[in-house]
Amino acid sequence: MIRPILLLSIFTHFGFAQNEVSIHQKVARIDSFLTSLANHHLFNGSILVAEQGQIIYKKSAGYADFGRGIPNTDTTRFNLASLSKPFTAIAVLQLIQKGKLKLEDTFVTYFPDFPYPEVTIKHLLTQTSGVPVVERYEDEYIKAHPKETISNQTAYEHLVTLKKPLNFTSGNRWQYNNSNYFLLALLVGKVSQVPFTAYMKKNIFIPAGMKKTYIREAGMDNTTRYTLLNFYSPTYHNVDSLNPSEHYTYYHLGALTGSNNIISTLEDLWNFDNAFNAGKLISSALMETAFTPVTLNDGKPFRMGSSTRSYGLGWNVYTSKTNPADTSIFHDGRIVGLTTFLHRNLTKKQTVIFYDNTDNNPIQVMVSISNLLNGSPPLPVRLTKSLAKHYGEVLVTKGIDAAASTFNELKNDSTNYYVDELEMNRLGFDLLSAPFPNHNELSLEVFKINTLLYPKSGNTYDSYAHALAKSGKKEEAIAMYRKSIVLSPNNEDGKRALKALLEQKE
Repeated sequence: MIRPILLLSIFTHFGFAQNEVSIHQKVARIDSFLTSLANHHLFNGSILVAEQGQIIYKKSAGYADFGRGIPNTDTTRFNLASLSKPFTAIAVLQLIQKGKLKLEDTFVTYFPDFPYPEVTIKHLLTQTSGVPVVERYEDEYIKAHPKETISNQTAYEHLVTLKKPLNFTSGNRWQYNNSNYFLLALLVGKVSQVPFTAYMKKNIFIPAGMKKTYIREAGMDNTTRYTLLNFYSPTYHNVDSLNPSEHYTYYHLGALTGSNNIISTLEDLWNFDNAFNAGKLISSALMETAFTPVTLNDGKPFRMGSSTRSYGLGWNVYTSKTNPADTSIFHDGRIVGLTTFLHRNLTKKQTVIFYDNTDNNPIQVMVSISNLLNGSPPLPVRLTKSLAKHYGEVLVTKGIDAAASTFNELKNDSTNYYVDELEMNRLGFDLLSAPFPNHNELSLEVFKINTLLYPKSGNTYDSYAHALAKSGKKEEAIAMYRKSIVLSPNNEDGKRALKALLEQKE
C-alpha cells in the first residue's frame, strides 16, 4: 500500500564525465534544461550556478507571489527549510573552535534534565542520536491544541516530560530528525548566553555578508508558498491561506528554529558560500571534520543504501563514481509548498543554489545541473502531462463515466500524456480521504482501474483492498488482499490486515 513520495532519491546517477566543456556550452545546456522545466511548470523559483568562485548562470522563473504578480528574483526572500541545518551546525562548530564545547560532550552536561544521558553533541550533529522524532511525539499534543504553534522550548519540555525511549542506541544508526537540530539551537543559546537568533546574526549572517537574512520566529509571517492540495486539484493554493486543522501545512511545528526557519535570498546564500569556503566562519580543519562521513558504532562509515551518500556535521556528503572521484556536500530543504538546496562540488569548486516555491523536485534539478556542469546529460524528465492527474480532475468534476471516457481516449497518447502506477495510487488515496460525499466510490474506481492497468503489481491489489475494507466491503477486500499476497509474498502489512478481516468474520 505504497503512498508515493514524488521527490527522487537518485544519487546513484552521479557519474560525472570528464569531457571538457566550455563555459558557454555549459551555460547553454543549463539554460535549455531549466527553460524547458519552467515552460512545463516544473520550475518556479530561482537558481544560481557558479564555478571557480564566479557566477556563470542565474535564472528566475514564475512568481514569488501569484496573487500580486510579483516575480521571483535573486533577491526574493524564501525560507531555507532544512537548509537551515548547516547554519546551526556552523554555530555549534564555532563554539567548539572557541573552546566552549566539545563534540564528545553529552547534551545532558548543559541540560541536566535531558532524559538521554548518552547522547552527545556529535550524535545530534550527525543525526545519529536516536532521540524521539519531534513530529511523532508532538502528534497527540497537536491534536489537543490545534491552534498552537510549538516553540523550541515547548518541544523540549514535552520531550523531557514524556521520557519516551530512544529510537535506537545512539551511534548505532542514522535517522534524519528535526529534534536533533532544535536541540542544538537551544544549546547554542545556552552556551553563548545570547538568544539563538542574536547569535546567528552576529556570528554568521553579518560576517558572511547576508544582509537580508534573518530567523523567523513564532508569530512572524512565513514567505509565500504554494501547493496542490491533492492529486485531483488543478489549482495551486497559498499554503498560509489553508486551515491547518484541515490540511497538513507543517503549521504546528512551523516555529521551530535550528532545524528550519532561516529566511534568506539567493544573493545572500552566494555570499555565505564564498565566506564559508574562504574559512571566514570556521577553520579549515573544522570544515574538513564537518565534511567527513559519520562512522557508526560498528566502525563503518554510514552510507545511504548502495550510494556513496553519507552525512557529516550538518551536511550530506558524497563522492562521484568517476576516477579520480569528486567530493561534494549539500543540504536540501522541504516544507509544504517549498523546496531548496545548496550544493557544492568541493573538488571542482562548483556551487548550485536553488529554491522553488511550488513544491517542485529539487533533487532532480541538483543532479541534472551538476551533470551538465561536468559533461554529462541531465536526468530524464517527464515533460508530458500526468494522465492520472487529468483523469482525477474529470472524475471529481464530471463523474465516473466521463472520466472513464477521457482515460480511454488519452491512455495511448504517449506524445502528450503518461500513465504512472504510483500516481494512480496517490490519486486513489487522496480521494479516499476527500471531503465530498461520494469520495469512497471514486476512490474505489481509481484503485480498480489501477489493478487492471498493472495486474502483476501486488501493491495495486493491496491498495484496492485497503479502500474496500474502509468502505465496508470485507469479502471483496479479503479477495484483493489474498491476490496481493500471492504477488508480493513479503507484504507483511497486507497479511496483518487480511488476518484482522478474517477474524472479524468469525
